[in-house]
Amino acid sequence: MKKMFRPFLALICLIGSAAASAAPTCTASYVTRNDWATGFVADVVVTNSGASTVSAWNVTWDYGQSVALTSAPWGANVGISGGVVTSTDNGSHPSIAPGATVSFGMSLSYSGTKPTPGVITVSGVNCVVAPVNPNLYVDPQSTAAIWVRNNPGDGRTYDINARIATQAGARWFGNWNADIGAAVGAYVGAAAAAGRTPVLVAYNIPQRDCGQASAGGAGSIAAYQDWIRAFATAIATREAVVVLEPDALPQLDCLDAAGKDARLQLFRYAVLQFNTLAPRVSLYLDIGNSAWLAPSEAATRLYNAGVANARGFSLNVSNYRLDSESNPYGIAVSNALQQQRGWGKAFVVDTSRNGNGPNGTLWCDPAGRKIGVAPHVNAAGSQPEMTLWVKSPGEADGCAAAAGTFVPDLAYKLIYGY
Repeated sequence: MKKMFRPFLALICLIGSAAASAAPTCTASYVTRNDWATGFVADVVVTNSGASTVSAWNVTWDYGQSVALTSAPWGANVGISGGVVTSTDNGSHPSIAPGATVSFGMSLSYSGTKPTPGVITVSGVNCVVAPVNPNLYVDPQSTAAIWVRNNPGDGRTYDINARIATQAGARWFGNWNADIGAAVGAYVGAAAAAGRTPVLVAYNIPQRDCGQASAGGAGSIAAYQDWIRAFATAIATREAVVVLEPDALPQLDCLDAAGKDARLQLFRYAVLQFNTLAPRVSLYLDIGNSAWLAPSEAATRLYNAGVANARGFSLNVSNYRLDSESNPYGIAVSNALQQQRGWGKAFVVDTSRNGNGPNGTLWCDPAGRKIGVAPHVNAAGSQPEMTLWVKSPGEADGCAAAAGTFVPDLAYKLIYGY
């Protein structure tokens, strides 16, 4: 992976009773954010990469100095004795199936210097420490962050700030940006000034969304070429993650033969622009979700769109498929590329609203959904290599309010899954 993020602490963990010298059967990460003078928020992610289900899990570490919870933890029960933190299932994830992920977090206070964890164990087995890269940009002008600043007295503000507004998300760019170069340049520049890597979504393909809820896009092939070239030019040599045209490849089927060819040509043109004008971008071509295309067909469309010259592909954008579906599907698509072309590709997954999985086929602000694993970068060589919040939790799909409008009630319910 390109050296595009600053190092943070991640952990490759062993689960179960296997000896410490055995191959890892789990990956986990520990990262802090939202620091203040005497406290911080800690996020922990554990993924079962073994072949067997793990039940009655626990995660433990010792800070070596006293800490205290400042509010209720999320995603797990947390007990603290001095500096020893022990996290266990709170009923939401009694077991971790192969390929599945659990995430939890807590807001902690301390005195003196900021504590760091000692040896971290999962079900009593020591974790192996490995450096990977996290520093994704947290947008202070996200719709959630703006709402938090404007509503300090609202009873939902603390949770929305801790769980959503202070997480790294993506900013979407499309035909609503009057000057795409200026808009992208300002956003990437702000991230660079903060020493962080931004996540951007390019969403302006002609005949976008097959004329459905998100209809629009550039008015012609030439207009899109100008637009995506300006997009890439504005990033220049700065670091960024770009998700290219969500759903546009799965939706090829709504186009006639000429339209399909034109869209694939535009994808290949976009890949060329980023490679030439923005060489430090990690570019992911979107290929929908695990319930859409067969892996072999997804691989074929990605190849035809130029994925050979991109970092990889993205999955589950704005959707709800569980990690236990998305992660194996992504591996299957990469394997299909390997079988068809002799090489595989990395992938990223949008986990912004997949904590409870889908509600049947409902897609427009369905009830009972939940935020998923927090955005983070996995250990080098892992698949997926990143989990991202491409969709902003709390922004309406168009049913609870106009699409893109931040609805605090939606955000609050996503936090707690109701």
